[in-house]
Amino acid sequence: MVKIIVNGREVEADPKKPLIKACHDNGADVPMYCYHPGLEPVGSCRICQVEVKQGDAPARVMVACRTQPAEGMVVDTESPKAHATRKECLEFLLKNHPLDCPICDKAGECDLQDFTYAEGQDAGRTNEPRRELDKRKSLGDTIVLDQERCILCSRCVRFFEEVPKQAQLTVSDLGSRSVIATFMDRPLKGKYQGNIADLCPVGALTLKKFRFQARVWNLIKMASTCGECSRGCSTTVEVLRGADVKRMRPRENEAVNKFWMCDIGRFSFDRHNRSGRLQGAAVREGVQLVPYPVEEALTRLRDELMREKSGAWILSPWLTIEEGERIKAVAERLGHAVCFVSPAPNSEKDDLLHTGDPCPNRRGLSELGIPAAPVAQALEALRGVKSAVLIGERIVELLGAGELAKVDATKTRVHLVDEYALDIPCVLSVYGVANCVERTGTWVNIDGVRGPISAVKAPPVGARSPAKLIDELVRLMPKLEKAR
Repeated sequence: MVKIIVNGREVEADPKKPLIKACHDNGADVPMYCYHPGLEPVGSCRICQVEVKQGDAPARVMVACRTQPAEGMVVDTESPKAHATRKECLEFLLKNHPLDCPICDKAGECDLQDFTYAEGQDAGRTNEPRRELDKRKSLGDTIVLDQERCILCSRCVRFFEEVPKQAQLTVSDLGSRSVIATFMDRPLKGKYQGNIADLCPVGALTLKKFRFQARVWNLIKMASTCGECSRGCSTTVEVLRGADVKRMRPRENEAVNKFWMCDIGRFSFDRHNRSGRLQGAAVREGVQLVPYPVEEALTRLRDELMREKSGAWILSPWLTIEEGERIKAVAERLGHAVCFVSPAPNSEKDDLLHTGDPCPNRRGLSELGIPAAPVAQALEALRGVKSAVLIGERIVELLGAGELAKVDATKTRVHLVDEYALDIPCVLSVYGVANCVERTGTWVNIDGVRGPISAVKAPPVGARSPAKLIDELVRLMPKLEKAR
C-alpha cells in the first residue's frame, strides 16, 4: 500500500489498482463510463479526469482509471480544471445523444443524466444534426440495442471478452460511424447476456422483458439471494408498487458472484408473479378440499401428528436454515423422520457461476443435520409412513404431481405446505406458503457463504411463511399435552 493525498486527506491506496478505485473507496465521487471495477480499464471515455500532482512536476489533469497510485501523489477530484475537462467530454457525448429521456427505460438511473447534472453541462455549441443510427435493434432474445444512445464506452464488448470469455460484440466501423454490433450481425447467445444491460451506463442496451414495464423510481428494491442454483448469487429484487416482481439484478459480492448473475436467475421472477396461489388453508372433507381457518386446520394436523408415530417431514431445499431448524426440532419431538428433497443436477452447469445444482440451501440444511434424499428416495420414504408433511415452495414440483397422485390414500395421509394446492386423494390438508421474495431468512451457498432472502412484497392473503406455520403448530401442541 502507498500513501496518497485525496482532496486534502491522506489515505492508503493499492498501487496495483487504478487511482479511481482509491478515490471511490475514500469518498471521492469521480464519474466514470468506460471504467467498471469488474473489467479491465481502457480509459476511452475520458470522463474520470482528476488533477494529479507528483513531486515537483506541475499538477496536470489525468484519467483516474488508467493512473496507478504512487507514494506522495496529491489528487484533487474537485479542482476547476478537472470539472472543466469533464464538461468538455460531456459536451462531445451529448452532441449526438438523442433527447429520449422521457421515454428511456434508463431514466432515473442513467449515468449520463446524473453526471450532466452534476457537472452543470447544460448547453451545446453546435448546430449540426445528430447522427441517425438504428433504434430498437434486436440482438437476440434478451437485449435490444439503441445505437443512437450508445456512447461507445465498450463495457459490453469487454464483458463478453473478459467474463464468459466468448467475444460476441465489437465496435464496428471507424470514427463518427462507429457503432456497437454483433459479429456478422448474429444474435447474442448464452445465459449471461442480461449483464450488459446492467453495465450500460446509458439506455443503449435494455432488457426486452423490462422495456416499458416500470419507472425505476416506482420500484421497491431489497437485497436478496438468487434461488436458482446453489451458487446463491447476491441480488436485488425489484417490485412495482408492492405487486409484481419486475426485475432481478446482481448485487456486488466479491465472495460469491462479484458483479454478475446468469439469465436463469435474472428472469426467474416470472414464477413469483403467477396467479392462482393458495390462500390460507383447506382440509379434505369427503372428495374435495374445503377452505378452513388456518388455526383450525393446524389443530387437526396437530392431532394427527401427535397421535401418529409413523410420520415423515419432507422439506423443500428452498427452506431457510431458520425454517429448517424449527422443522427438525418438531420432527424430532414427534419421533418422525426428516429429509429434504435433492433433485438431480441439471444441464445448466458452467465454468462461471451456475453450479447445475438446483438446491439453493443444500449446504445450509445439510449443516443442520437434515439428510438429502433424491426424488425417488423421498417418494419411497413418503409411501413408507402413515402421515407425511411436505413443506416448502416448489415441493410438489420437485416430487412431481403425477408421482404424488400414485400414493395410496388408504395407507399414507399427506399434508401439503406449498404455493399452490394439489387436490389428489392422499392430500388431507393444504396450507398456502410465502415464497422466497415474500419472507426473510438465510441460505448457505455451495461455498458456505450465507446470503439473506428478503420480503420485498407481501404474500397472498392467508399465506404464511413456513416458520410462522411451524411456530403456530408448536404453540398448539402443549394444549393437547395438557388435555392428556
